[in-house]
Amino acid sequence: MSVQRNPEVDALTWSAGPPRAWLDADALRSRVNGHLESGKTRELWKYTPVKGFVAGLPESGGGATLAMSGVDQKGVRAVPFADMSAVDADQVRSLLTDSLEAASHPLADLCLLRAPGGWLIDIEAPLKQPIHISYPSPGNAPLVVLVRQGAAAELIELAETPGSLAQLLLAEVQEGAALSHHRLSLEGDSQHWALQQVRLAASANYQLHQSLLGGQRRRSETHIILDGPGAEASLTGAYLVEAGQHLDQQQTVEHRAGDTRSRQTFHGIGCGKGRSIFNGRIHIHPHAARSDAALSNRNLALHPEAEMNSKPELEIYTDDVRCAHGATVGQLSEDSLFYLLSRGIPPPMARRLLSHGFLRECLGGPLAEMAAERFMLALG
Repeated sequence: MSVQRNPEVDALTWSAGPPRAWLDADALRSRVNGHLESGKTRELWKYTPVKGFVAGLPESGGGATLAMSGVDQKGVRAVPFADMSAVDADQVRSLLTDSLEAASHPLADLCLLRAPGGWLIDIEAPLKQPIHISYPSPGNAPLVVLVRQGAAAELIELAETPGSLAQLLLAEVQEGAALSHHRLSLEGDSQHWALQQVRLAASANYQLHQSLLGGQRRRSETHIILDGPGAEASLTGAYLVEAGQHLDQQQTVEHRAGDTRSRQTFHGIGCGKGRSIFNGRIHIHPHAARSDAALSNRNLALHPEAEMNSKPELEIYTDDVRCAHGATVGQLSEDSLFYLLSRGIPPPMARRLLSHGFLRECLGGPLAEMAAERFMLALG
């Protein structure tokens, strides 16, 4: 393959490391050059300059340390990329080359090219215990998760790492399978890029609970593809941005098959002079009749210089659908505040309780209490 090299990303993509059986490096090098220069990338990254993230990617060989538990139970295999069989390596290489929506996520290719390895988590049956994954050190950490037909799993991820972390998860949820996903990133002193791309086959189900704090530079990308009839996805999230912090969230849900359903509910607070970006997109493809999709993003700007950007998008190419979307940026309800004050609650505590309750509406799952404590601390 003839590869045109771009000097700006040359040092990131043309390392002299050994060949990796799980990666088609030439294919990724070829496409990343064009994607980084595209108008689509400029639009998707207009609030967060992509060059800052490119320059801050972990060095080649800088694989993040992963701490795992729950992978020794019956029904799951967890294999480092370096130890995969030829069959597993072929499947992972195919997924990373062909299934990854690289045009929408150009940093994914750069991260893969610089990653010394990663992990395959293959779930073949319903699991009794959740799988826990944490990232105790900076680095580069790709994961491929396969949830086989009829299987079910709960995945819990914690990224509490100061420094630079690139966190990529590519999940394939096969027919009739289910994945419940809980993600927490509350380290404020970080440069953190994360992508979770989840593809759902017929009658598959995916649920996400996500809690985020702003960082020095944090960008979270979620891309859900409803690829088979009857597939369903439910996404909820809470986030908070303090003074000097930056948080950029990009959400895309694609309905590529008919009779699919998605729900997205996200609440955020700006409590200092920081920047929050939430871009939520619903894409209904031409053959996705009877799709049912809804997106709600509500924000509270509690500081006069808090910047809260919210942009919901609908892109619909068929008639027989149900879609709704909405976004708000506002202040605490004066009526609710008066109610608490009238019962003797001091004004600072009343504002804190109302703000906390607003975020609580979007907290759920096993990480909810950890997130609630951190948010309460930020709210003073």
